[in-house]
Amino acid sequence: MRFYVPEWDDHVDAAYDFVHDEHSDLSPADRDLAYIWDVFDRESTPIDGVLISREQVEDSPTKFDRITSHGVYDDPRLDLPEWLPTISDCGAWGYKQLPFPPYGNWDMLEFYETLEVDVGVTIDHLVLGSGHTSRLYLDDRALGDEFTTSDLPEWLAESDTDVMTDTWPDEWPDYVAEYDSTLRDTADSEVDSFRAVDFEGEKQDVLTRLKDDPRAVYRDDDMAFRYELTLDNAAEMQDLYQDGDYSFRLMVAIQGWDPDSYERAVEDVLDLGYQYIGIGGVAGSSEDAVKRTVSAVGNAVKHHERTYRTRIDTHVFGFAKTGAFDTIGRAGMASFDSASMLRAAWTGGDNYHLDSTRRFDAIRVRYPSYSADLETSIEWALRAQELLVALRAFDRDESIADALHSWQDTALTALANLPMYLREHRHDAQFDETTLRPITSSFRDHYEYGRELKANFSDDFRTRLIKLLRDDDSENPLSFTAYKNLIETATEVTEGRAPTKIGTIERRETNTGTVGTFDQLWVLLETYAEFVGDGNNLDSYERILRAEPWRECDCTICREHGIEVAIWRGNNRNRRRGFHNTRRFYDQFERALPKVLVITRGSSALSRSDTGEEYLRDEHETLWTHVHDLPVAEIGVATADGVQEWWDDPPTTISLDMDRMANELATVCERYQDLYVDGSDWTLPEKVRSALEETGCTVHVHEEPSELRSAVLSRLGYQESFLPKHLQQSGLTEF
Repeated sequence: MRFYVPEWDDHVDAAYDFVHDEHSDLSPADRDLAYIWDVFDRESTPIDGVLISREQVEDSPTKFDRITSHGVYDDPRLDLPEWLPTISDCGAWGYKQLPFPPYGNWDMLEFYETLEVDVGVTIDHLVLGSGHTSRLYLDDRALGDEFTTSDLPEWLAESDTDVMTDTWPDEWPDYVAEYDSTLRDTADSEVDSFRAVDFEGEKQDVLTRLKDDPRAVYRDDDMAFRYELTLDNAAEMQDLYQDGDYSFRLMVAIQGWDPDSYERAVEDVLDLGYQYIGIGGVAGSSEDAVKRTVSAVGNAVKHHERTYRTRIDTHVFGFAKTGAFDTIGRAGMASFDSASMLRAAWTGGDNYHLDSTRRFDAIRVRYPSYSADLETSIEWALRAQELLVALRAFDRDESIADALHSWQDTALTALANLPMYLREHRHDAQFDETTLRPITSSFRDHYEYGRELKANFSDDFRTRLIKLLRDDDSENPLSFTAYKNLIETATEVTEGRAPTKIGTIERRETNTGTVGTFDQLWVLLETYAEFVGDGNNLDSYERILRAEPWRECDCTICREHGIEVAIWRGNNRNRRRGFHNTRRFYDQFERALPKVLVITRGSSALSRSDTGEEYLRDEHETLWTHVHDLPVAEIGVATADGVQEWWDDPPTTISLDMDRMANELATVCERYQDLYVDGSDWTLPEKVRSALEETGCTVHVHEEPSELRSAVLSRLGYQESFLPKHLQQSGLTEF
């Protein structure tokens, strides 16, 4: 089973300066951007693939042009490694407010081919709600100052009709005309605004008029329409896919509103010949609802697999509920995706995760508000840096008082030396620029304390200083008073601050003979939290500081950055914490659903087969009979080129060179916990076995396919009747 993470531009600055809270380069284009697959090495990367939605690709014209020009694997920004598989879909959540998906079926197939992804997904339309709801869609462009949604008639608000507004595309796909011929493209024309008269009269008369209005779509049963439209797209895309010559695998997306509707959808798409099914619409659903849905889908899929002696992969979109791991495993799901544990790092409390039960709230160290005056910005910056220095000393078990004294000295020196530097260098050629960025870059690197000024006295302070340097000219110099006034403001705020707690901390260190303790740090943190309005978080802060969970975690991020990961402050800490959360989620995933690979050796017959499944069914019939419906495990054919997955098109030439096979299989098995080898007609060479065992992957060789099946189920903790018990609770039949 594989876990995919959605691609939402989740990257960090690889060389971020945590001490001074500053990017490695002021220009985003010149930073070394690190995605989750860059932060971890191949063996420890906590994802098995990346989900790329068209809606996200189109987030900006620059991103769309870049990715469609290079493809996802050659895109210089993403720099996706070849070993990470990719799925691409249309991003149905992004257009759920529209009456129709804004893409056409052929257009999406071409999009997937352009991106060079491994899997493309059919176009679905989210089935919203759980009842057969009537729904009225209004083009947001027709709503304005003269007529808004608040001006809609009362009977509409009191009825069971949902009203959905969004900005409609300038151009609808061709297929839309088949369902609603009244809609028209508006790329070269303005959309007329709604008027009160458009909604005057009896309800049925108004709705009848709106059915013919190009700015509105009304449906009596919108849920059924979305359900059927998703299935219609599945049928048409399958026909187009079969007629084309596409390099990616096609997954079919299904929608539903209860287990029975999902089961019916599965049966329909299986009849169309699909072997990869994507369960849509469950993101945000309760754990119990997810269990019931995947149980129903698993029931239908398993019946089909056993009836036709085939294998079907199933993906769960937007799934991240560890409590449902057992259900999705027994139901035979092959993959799932989620970004929830990543986003949880900055979207609420309990944002530092060790596992699903041990979660902590990161310590908020606030930046000044953008609207704050200079004095306030400096005060907040000083207090933040003081706390950050203390937190690092606490993490290193060093004297917090000494660290704070050193920090104070550096901050004061940065201000004290600034007038002399400016008198000598303010007219240097390096500051003769019209824009701020090159001046800022030159200043922070040339002035010895250029970075300290921003960190300790705020970005606002340094920006004002840079603006003075930009406007200052040797032929028409500014009065030095402008610089002096700015520096004096920072000095006055620094000297006028409330009495520091350094003395109290120092006395506690002296009296106890210990340094870097919780009690010493708490003197400062308690005061800081109250100052920034986070006093209600103090209980959470005490819990995380006493537990010090970052010391327990052995992930790359916590080992390298320590307590910085447990601090809520900006993208470069928060998103790294999200990467850490994802690693911890993946640890639970691997414990609950071990990464298991089943292989048999290939032969020359593989190159003559249309698919890996055909080869396995014809050349390894007994093995295929025993493994084709195994849950969780992945199945493939081993050659010197690696592992040929059961569903893929075989290579035209086959090599069984043992040296290459040992190297390729060792690379593949870095990502697996257990390898089960069909030994019925293959004695695994010692060279290959040794290479595999060096990766930490446990190798199991079974001469009898029936024993191999039993061994895999035993490894998973399943009996032969492994389908989830939730099926019985749902009133469904267990096979």
